[in-house]
Amino acid sequence: MKTEDRRRKIIELLEHKGSVLVEELAAEFGVSQVTVRKDLSELEERGLLHRTHGGATFAHKSLFNPSFREKLHLQQAEKQAIARAALEHIEEGDSLILDAGTTSLTLARLIKHRFRSLYVITNSVPIALELAETRWDVLLTGGQVRHHSMALIGPATVRALEVYHADKAFVCATGVSVHKGYGTPNPYEAQTKQAMIRSVDTVYALVDSSKLGRATLASFAALEEVHLLITDPAAPRDFLQHLERQGLGYRLAELEAGPALNPASRAG
Repeated sequence: MKTEDRRRKIIELLEHKGSVLVEELAAEFGVSQVTVRKDLSELEERGLLHRTHGGATFAHKSLFNPSFREKLHLQQAEKQAIARAALEHIEEGDSLILDAGTTSLTLARLIKHRFRSLYVITNSVPIALELAETRWDVLLTGGQVRHHSMALIGPATVRALEVYHADKAFVCATGVSVHKGYGTPNPYEAQTKQAMIRSVDTVYALVDSSKLGRATLASFAALEEVHLLITDPAAPRDFLQHLERQGLGYRLAELEAGPALNPASRAG
C-alpha cells in the first residue's frame, strides 16, 4: 500500500472510531510502529489529527465529517440562510445537481415548494426521498451507499454523472482553505463532487462559516472552480479578502434572526 493510501485509511478509521493506536495501526497495515508514527506526524502537521500518547484523535471535529444525522443539527440557522440565498439562483425549468450535504438537503426542502418543474440529479438518498413527492424528474445516481453521509459514491456514481449535463450544481464542503480549495475527508466523495462539477455550467458552493479556513484530506475543487460561494456573515474576514483579491465571487446570506440588512455579495 502506498504511503498516501495508508494515510487516507488512517483518516477513515479516525472518522469511524474517533481515536486510533499506533500498535493497532501497525498491525492493520503490516508496517512498523516507526512508520505509523511518521504518518501520524505528517497528518498532524496538515491539521488533520491530534497526536496523543500511543495514538491519535481528531484535531477538531469540524475538520472531519460528523455523521449525517449529527450534521442535521449543526449550524441550522446558517444552513437555512444559505439555502434561502441559493434559492434565488434557481429558475423554473432548471436542471440541477445536488450533492449529499445537509445544506443541500435544506435547499431541496425549500425548492419543492417553489417550483413547478425542475430536473434534479443527486447522489443523496435523503434528497431523493424528499423530492419523491414532487412531479419532477429526479435521478438518483447509482453507487455504493456511504452510511456515514447517506451518499452514493464510487466508480458507478462517477460514471452515472459523466453521462449527464445540468445547468447548475450545488455542492457542500467539510472544509475550504486558501491553498487547498474545497475539500472533504473522504477521497471517494471528493471524486464524486469532481464529477458533478465537470457536468454543469455553473457551480455554487454552500458552506457555512465554520468550515472556512480549514483544510481536509481530499480536495475536490480549487477556489476558482466555484462560480459563487454562499456562506454566512460570520465568515472570516481574511478569507473573504483573499477571495476579493482573486476576483472570486461570494455571497453572505442574511440570517433570519439577525438585523434587517441586505445580503452582502461580491461578484467575481
